[in-house]
Amino acid sequence: MYSIAFLWVGENTDIPRRLVESIRLVMGDSIDVIHLTDRKTPKVPGVSRVQRSNLSSFIMVARLQAYSQVKTSEESIFFCDADSLFISPLELNFQDTNILLSKRNIDGLINDRYPEFYPEFTGKRLAEVMPFLFGAIATRGDQSDFFDSLLNICTKLPLRFHRWYGDQYALASALATGRVNYGLLTLEKHLAIIKTELSSKQISLARDFGVQMITFKGPSSKAYMEATLVQLRELLGRNL
Repeated sequence: MYSIAFLWVGENTDIPRRLVESIRLVMGDSIDVIHLTDRKTPKVPGVSRVQRSNLSSFIMVARLQAYSQVKTSEESIFFCDADSLFISPLELNFQDTNILLSKRNIDGLINDRYPEFYPEFTGKRLAEVMPFLFGAIATRGDQSDFFDSLLNICTKLPLRFHRWYGDQYALASALATGRVNYGLLTLEKHLAIIKTELSSKQISLARDFGVQMITFKGPSSKAYMEATLVQLRELLGRNL
């Protein structure tokens, strides 16, 4: 069994509440769910524990700070975005590495003007500057030094990277050194990107294909989380 950890900061906990409910629906109460947060955010209902830290007001820095505070000698931890739902039990295969990453599978020319000007991105492609996503990372044993190294890289970047892209950009810089031994998660199973509501039939089909976690990317897609969770409840209720 694994632990699942997510970062959420803010008074409204509706989004992570849905994530946690999906974990409990699919994997029950025995799995350890860790809410990483600041000193003020309310506890998300259903989590096993809350790990609070003094976090930066910049979200990219805060995420790396929070992840680096998760210290364990033996446990395997799956770090995920809060705007996600589990539809099947989590399965991980570390083999000969203690870090599993999500390699980007969709490429294209990056917009260097969004959400502000990034001269580092001018004329570059997504897979060139940020070849790995940060929405799903799995670690085995204490990998706090790995996240500390990313935090150290990120804090030295221009402030615009503290607001956006800093985690992915720091990860790319760390991997470019060749000193990080890592394996790969299966993006289609561990970080399936969704931008619409899924019906119970679609969820069932996705489960048949081995999909474990879906993530609602884009500001408008968050509106579909609750409806999809309702469909998941209905599907699993019928299958009990």
